[in-house]
Amino acid sequence: MTRRAAIIAFTLLVLASAACNRAAAGPAIGDPAPAFKLVDLDGKEHSLEQHRGKVVVLEWINPNCPFSVRHAQEKTMVGLERQNPEVVWLAVNSTRRGHRDYLQPAEHQAYNAKQGIDYPVLYDSAGDVGHAYDARTTPHMFVLDPTGRVVYQGAIDDDPSGGKQSAQRTNYVSRALAAQRDGRTAEPASTKPYGCSVKY
Repeated sequence: MTRRAAIIAFTLLVLASAACNRAAAGPAIGDPAPAFKLVDLDGKEHSLEQHRGKVVVLEWINPNCPFSVRHAQEKTMVGLERQNPEVVWLAVNSTRRGHRDYLQPAEHQAYNAKQGIDYPVLYDSAGDVGHAYDARTTPHMFVLDPTGRVVYQGAIDDDPSGGKQSAQRTNYVSRALAAQRDGRTAEPASTKPYGCSVKY
């Protein structure tokens, strides 16, 4: 290979890598949230568009992930959802079929009943929605404003190890929802999510 050909090949590789990184980056704060249509555990279809005009929280979930289980047992998500009845709360499970963490809908329903999860859990087994949002962990949280733009993304709180008392934790989603009610920008608007990797 000539030097010129090597330079061209290297340049194309860099450009392709940059394009892949952009594609995997997901929406930035202030960007429109990727549209989706997904089916819940009862076979009912949910679309993001049907909730336009309302604040929406998306929670990536996996009942076989200890982080998801801890927050379910502590009622972190359920409690916050019930404190904000005007907010649409949707969980998304992007675990692929065939993975050991994959649950049949009836198994997921049994888990939800045990943990008191009463909001819809949507199946994204192909991973298309998870990749569109660049959801990386369970949980990974997104708050969308009534126009469908992302106003917060990242961790549920500042306690990855679970060592703090609930009163000592900063719940980022709670803060983002309060900011929405008050017409303010969420601070912080983005944090590093923690938990198990999404099982694409």
